[in-house]
Amino acid sequence: MSNPALHDPTEHAALRALSNGVTLIAVHRPAARVAALTVDVAVGARFEAPKQAGLSHMLEHMVFQGCEGFESAEAVNEAAERMGTALDAWTSRDTTHFEHIVAPDRLADAADLLGRVLRAPRFLELEAERAIILEEALDEVDERGRLIDADALSRRALWPDHPLGQSVIGERRNIERFSVADLQQHHSAHYIGAGMVVGVAADAPAEALLDLVSPAFETLPAGARTVTSAPPLPTGKSPVFVDDPRSQVDCRLVWRTPGGLHADADALTLAQLTLDDGLASRLQRRFGAQLGLAYEQWAQWERYPDCGAFEVGAVLSPAKVPVFFDEADALLAQLVAAPPRGEELARVRFRARFALLGALDRTEGLLAIAASSRLYAADPPTVAARLARLEAVTPEHIAAAIQAVRDSGPPVAVAVGELSKPTLAKTRAALDRAGARRPRVA
Repeated sequence: MSNPALHDPTEHAALRALSNGVTLIAVHRPAARVAALTVDVAVGARFEAPKQAGLSHMLEHMVFQGCEGFESAEAVNEAAERMGTALDAWTSRDTTHFEHIVAPDRLADAADLLGRVLRAPRFLELEAERAIILEEALDEVDERGRLIDADALSRRALWPDHPLGQSVIGERRNIERFSVADLQQHHSAHYIGAGMVVGVAADAPAEALLDLVSPAFETLPAGARTVTSAPPLPTGKSPVFVDDPRSQVDCRLVWRTPGGLHADADALTLAQLTLDDGLASRLQRRFGAQLGLAYEQWAQWERYPDCGAFEVGAVLSPAKVPVFFDEADALLAQLVAAPPRGEELARVRFRARFALLGALDRTEGLLAIAASSRLYAADPPTVAARLARLEAVTPEHIAAAIQAVRDSGPPVAVAVGELSKPTLAKTRAALDRAGARRPRVA
């Protein structure tokens, strides 16, 4: 049942399935001064074979390089910016996202432009865009071409021999050889109606918004959506230590988790907020106020429909690395032994509610809830249902969810920076202690 005090515009969203499989969602946003248009495509690193790693990201760049009626990247960009903001896009491990914020009276034009860009890109100026992507890829490697990005290293170790473990940007040798034919083939396989969700929000009736934008996406090809498999459970790999000359060490301790559609998802959400959601949270208090361990530290839960990664990380001086791994593992052990209760649990629930309701006030958050969530869940829960589920999570459920994560296999440990032999020895000892530590529900 809906909360009568909750104003959730997504509950009144209009949904339309086009004959080619495109899903359209429109939300009436009263008093909005701008309109927003988003498209989510089911394509990313997990849809790529090793020789294709980075192709989805390159394709995201290349779709803007001209299309029917707009014969160059300059023409696409100039048209978009006459309507509102520049066209924006990003690629993740399982999604490519496009968005355009425009003047309300230009919404139909914006939909037409984005539909053309996605339907039949020209793939012009490949070499210029390749050079830009190669520059972007330098963020992940050193001058010898070694991978030194802790995020990419940890995911490769967590999901070895599975596309989810591949870098989104891709390896240099792949980027250097991708051709227009490669782009066309990947585009034909994935930029299809069956793998696309379109969201629109503006100050107009939802059904009228659907009528306005539908024509732009009706001519996309239907196709058959690619089905991917979940990665196997981790088998326990050695720590990943990469020697790299820098003043601090980038450290990660990462556990494999269930996905965002799992029954433990709400408990894992509250577990992550217990550790890191403001300066009063456990990780910030322990690493900052009590230990003075690091200036930059975090806990996050990266989730996909069928799996996820629970990460504790910090950037800190080399001598503190062993302490980090001891303390990071201890934080999760403590969540099992002493999950949040009473006032702490009330604060964590409030923070979860605050974040969810705050998303409704932002255009991008509103469409993420109403539209983007449907890319991998045909009938996602309403905001009211999500709030009710979060309120129903008990301390025992949080403890059991974290215990299940810890029992599923040892975490992946990554440290990128300069570590002396004595520090390496202390770090390995800390990780041995983490492997031997067995949580118990209080």
